[in-house]
Amino acid sequence: MKHIFLSLVLGICMMLSGCVQQQMQRQANTSNTVVLDIGHYYHPQRGGQGARTPDAKYGVIEETEFWYRYAGYVKNVIEKAGYTCIICNRGSMPTDAKLAAAAKKCGVVHINSPIPTAIYRSKHHPNRVAVGMLSADFALDQRPGAVVFLHHNSNSAKWLVSNKGAFYCNERGVKLANTMAQVMNRDVLDHGMPNNGVPCGVVVRNDGRKGGGDWLNTCNESYVPAVITEVAFLSNPEHAQYLSKHANAVQFAESIGRGVVEFMRNR
Repeated sequence: MKHIFLSLVLGICMMLSGCVQQQMQRQANTSNTVVLDIGHYYHPQRGGQGARTPDAKYGVIEETEFWYRYAGYVKNVIEKAGYTCIICNRGSMPTDAKLAAAAKKCGVVHINSPIPTAIYRSKHHPNRVAVGMLSADFALDQRPGAVVFLHHNSNSAKWLVSNKGAFYCNERGVKLANTMAQVMNRDVLDHGMPNNGVPCGVVVRNDGRKGGGDWLNTCNESYVPAVITEVAFLSNPEHAQYLSKHANAVQFAESIGRGVVEFMRNR
């Protein structure tokens, strides 16, 4: 009798778990909300954090500052297509007046992490721990259909040509990443931004890396497609020269938006 009771309880738990999973899948598949996270954060004394150009020879670009200026262009493309787009950042409002104005214009939600570089445990999936987890948790609070972490690559402290950029994604985000890569290849790579014929790659990151894997995997466990953009190398002189021009930066940002829109329309 005891074994029958335990089997019954286990069966009920599995049914409830299955129902929750199905509900989460439906929510992600039907949501019209996209969340963009500005890569890294802005420090009051040190400025933008993350990837940056080695010096001013081919243009001065800091990853975080770049996305404060241009995340709004990604958002505009997504919202013009009829979707809701929310931009967040785990740092405080930039002290730079122009960046602060750009943040206000596109409605950046500042999560104001106590320590932006600290490792946090996800409130949604407590087995996941990572730097930047608060941004992923904020994104999941919005019940999104897709999450995009806006980053730039920088593979060297010196100028070095490297063209193997990629969209890093969770398992749920493979279609999102492939779609974004196709659009980037079609509209930007070797169509303005020199890339020596090297197409944009797609890399599934499910190894639980505290520096990024678990941002993606906490989204994965909520059935939400998630991608980190690491397409352009700020230490590549050709990429830096291209992105240092306003019109080109807009083209690059808008191609990310178009990739998201094409995915959302064809889920």
